[in-house]
Amino acid sequence: MVAVKRGDAERVIAAPPDSAFLFLLHGADAGLIRERALRLVATRVDDRRDPFQFIEMSGDAIAADPLLLLDEANSVPMFGGRRAILIEAGSKNLVPALERLLAAPPSACTVAVTAGVLRKDAALRKLIEGAKQGAAIECQPDSEQDLHALIDRTLREAGLIVAPEARHLLQSALGEDRMMSRAELDKLLLYMHGRDRVEAEDVEAIVAHASHVATDRIVLDAFSGKSEAVGAELETAVAQGDGAQLLFTAMRYALALHRARLAADRDGRADAGVTVLLRSGFGFVHRALMESHLKAWPAARLLALIEALRQAQTRARAQSDVAGLETSRTLMNIARAARRG
Repeated sequence: MVAVKRGDAERVIAAPPDSAFLFLLHGADAGLIRERALRLVATRVDDRRDPFQFIEMSGDAIAADPLLLLDEANSVPMFGGRRAILIEAGSKNLVPALERLLAAPPSACTVAVTAGVLRKDAALRKLIEGAKQGAAIECQPDSEQDLHALIDRTLREAGLIVAPEARHLLQSALGEDRMMSRAELDKLLLYMHGRDRVEAEDVEAIVAHASHVATDRIVLDAFSGKSEAVGAELETAVAQGDGAQLLFTAMRYALALHRARLAADRDGRADAGVTVLLRSGFGFVHRALMESHLKAWPAARLLALIEALRQAQTRARAQSDVAGLETSRTLMNIARAARRG
């Protein structure tokens, strides 16, 4: 059907065309991809939290058995109504399964596929952009204008006024990734409960735009696969109340490393990825360590890790009494995954 232009993306997400049932969301901003995919799904089902109406599937599992997608897309929810499927593209070829689906479109099911950066001639992108019932939306990191609008909309909906200096600090601290920007704004809203004007000191107090040496070291050790070092350091860090900061730093680094790996894969050289990491605020990391992480962590594994970190942050916020345990388990899982890789 169409490749949606950047300026039209928000409009299409808010009111996706009735003629389309298959959507591709791809690009360099993993957080924005996830956010838009879930918003799109929410327009097509009555309750996204109802497992009979909405499910998530692995792209690699579908590629291995294309009939899985056909069965799910044509299943009828227990109590009737519409259905939606979110697929995270992996390393295996999804195109044959999607071709079968396009040949026999489901009557009341929306399918959203998420992927990283795709070239214009990528088979997945060409298939969905060229399909009569498909639409592809590229998700790039927020521009200054996008970030300005996000801050304005979030604070306005919360009934908050922002001082000029506070706005400037927010603009400079956010924007690395939509998911992280949302998380930091949510923290600010909680901090501002009972007040109506955001001042510069409020932003400085709550938005984590400066690195913490101890948590940085633990996170880098985890991504390096140093399980013993991570295990020894975690107990002290969690006891000191640094659990939330550890998860934040791990997410921030995973997002930056994902963009860096995509850049390195696209350009065919590690230098492109190192440049992305430097621009993301990780200039303190030794170049050799950056290169080893770029080599050890493929883009697909990083996407899966970003989702695992997102879920860990959600659980930690919901249950403060187990936040330390959640942090320790997540960081140790990263270290084990790095060693296996």
